[in-house]
Amino acid sequence: MKTLRIYLENSVIGGYFDDEFETPTKKLFEEFEKGFYKAVISTHVTNEIEDCAPQKIKDNLSRLDYENHEITKK
Repeated sequence: MKTLRIYLENSVIGGYFDDEFETPTKKLFEEFEKGFYKAVISTHVTNEIEDCAPQKIKDNLSRLDYENHEITKK
């Protein structure tokens, strides 16, 4: 069966550290790590995070190993 692909934008990646969104975001990241879903992230989002985000958000993005995510050029 094909793995469901979920597009992530920067607020989802940063939501990992937000009190309001922390619990569901951490659960989502666990499911990416287990291979239940594949994260899809645009180069625009990765560039914005690399250029502007705090280090903890950059580190969170790097947690998604390349088997469980893909980067698009859109």
